[in-house]
Amino acid sequence: MNHLNSILLEGVIVDDPKKIDLSEKDPMTTSRLAKFDIASDRYYVDKNGAKNVETVFIGIQCWNMMADRCIEKLEKGMTVRVVGRLRQNRWITTEGAARRSIEIVADHVEYRSLRSKNKAEILESDESEREKMGEPEVLYKF
Repeated sequence: MNHLNSILLEGVIVDDPKKIDLSEKDPMTTSRLAKFDIASDRYYVDKNGAKNVETVFIGIQCWNMMADRCIEKLEKGMTVRVVGRLRQNRWITTEGAARRSIEIVADHVEYRSLRSKNKAEILESDESEREKMGEPEVLYKF
């Protein structure tokens, strides 16, 4: 039985999405990867009644057609809603220290354009294209 690994996160893109070149590791690959970070705020009142904000910065991975569209459509400052799964990365530094990080592999991305706050648009590929490319893609504009 698979355990549930699903996450929904909303926040603001902190820098323009970056296209990652995968051909260095595998020259035969046709996969495309885009990465960007979002900042998500949590507002709360502490036990003394003071208002506080806690911000987390989370990396997002988008693959194939969704990666192409994210590079084309998303930019710093946009509000996004990402639905996906968590992926843990592990590596050893050159000094020999073990490191790890957690990113979200996006299955669904919604965004609000900086230019038109009220216009809604749906961007998604057909199902046969998603199956052929390997990673599911749904990209909405709200």
